Amino acid sequence: MPNPVPLIEMRRAGFRQQETDILLDIDWRVEAGEHWAILGPNGSGKTSLMRVACGYRWHTSGVVKRLGEELADLVEMRKRLGWVSGEVLAYAPPEESAVSFVVSGRFGQMGLRAMSDRTVTEADFSDARKLLEAMGVGLLAEKPLRVLSQGERQQVLVARARMTEPVMLVLDEPCAGMDPAARERFLMWLGGLMAEPSTPAVMMITHHVEEVLPQFERALLIGEGRIVAVGATGEVVTAASLEKTYGVGVAQLVEHGGRHWPIWGERR
Repeated sequence: MPNPVPLIEMRRAGFRQQETDILLDIDWRVEAGEHWAILGPNGSGKTSLMRVACGYRWHTSGVVKRLGEELADLVEMRKRLGWVSGEVLAYAPPEESAVSFVVSGRFGQMGLRAMSDRTVTEADFSDARKLLEAMGVGLLAEKPLRVLSQGERQQVLVARARMTEPVMLVLDEPCAGMDPAARERFLMWLGGLMAEPSTPAVMMITHHVEEVLPQFERALLIGEGRIVAVGATGEVVTAASLEKTYGVGVAQLVEHGGRHWPIWGERR
């Protein structure tokens, strides 16, 4: 049953740090089940926007409602979402099996070796294996993290994030460092995942326009901490909005397979 209130509602929200406005006058609303692409160049405020929206940072101006409320305890919001970032893998034990690492997500730990004070049950492992199977990556279950490809590790991270049945998944530049073939395999898998009705809202942070799959029906473009464009992807991902967001000309914006491929450079 869909959540009757918005997951996120921001009104003239801002985030100021060290006398610098990182975010300013943000108006944004995310409904349950929506899939969003957050686009912008490096340093534009993409990750800061999601950290404020999801309760990892306090806003310093305006109003931010999460799950329909101005929460006083941000920990409760963080428990309701799954943040998927390559930074997580830096703390993951390389010899840990994929299924064990997925199980550890239920307890907010980096692998089961850090859980001497907790009891892990067979039911936890069963749930993790079922989740990996349902996501089409069951064959990875017993493999150690160290032997997985970068794309496979991202898939395991998504499975780990889903162990808490989140209302939202945040993918923070999930394709960073992948070669073109690995990236396309991962994106094909992600598109299939988002097509499943059981998949929660997905937010993907990226600075690569071509990574925005057709399943991302909505997009937010941000530059220098301010929203440049927000709305239906087909309406806001245009040559004009990309030029304004990235500060460089777009000679041509090619659409193929429901995705947009910018050719950067001045128009002739």
